[in-house]
Amino acid sequence: MKKAMYNFATMWLTLSVIFFMVEYATQWLEVVTLGGQVAGAFFEGFVVTLGLKLMGKIVSKEFLTCNISQALRRGSETIKALIVVAAFAWEGAMILCHVMPGYTMHSHLLHLLFLLVVYPVVAMWLELVMVNEGKKEQEHGN
Repeated sequence: MKKAMYNFATMWLTLSVIFFMVEYATQWLEVVTLGGQVAGAFFEGFVVTLGLKLMGKIVSKEFLTCNISQALRRGSETIKALIVVAAFAWEGAMILCHVMPGYTMHSHLLHLLFLLVVYPVVAMWLELVMVNEGKKEQEHGN
């Protein structure tokens, strides 16, 4: 249980940092204060991490044991996983713009591609790496 909580927190922080760096480096999501951007990135990372946990319940167990290149070749499983994670990434960004003061979404094509494809694929890749590392540790008895 402790390892699962650690993995959840690690994924949450990692996704938050990725979101923060991209949104800070671009003007896609306009925020008034740096503290607001940090809080928003923390929230977005949490929402996408929840999406990854739902993805793990929807896809097959074999999908979760694949590496990213094998997972991308699994057709319908990949599409299901991508839709779930992309929906959570998009909804998290929409909630930020509606709830947090000072957030303005600039929906450029590149921002849409980031939120609906790149960010979810990176999140899925990190989840697959984390799941496979956990399985390797269990096999070795650590």
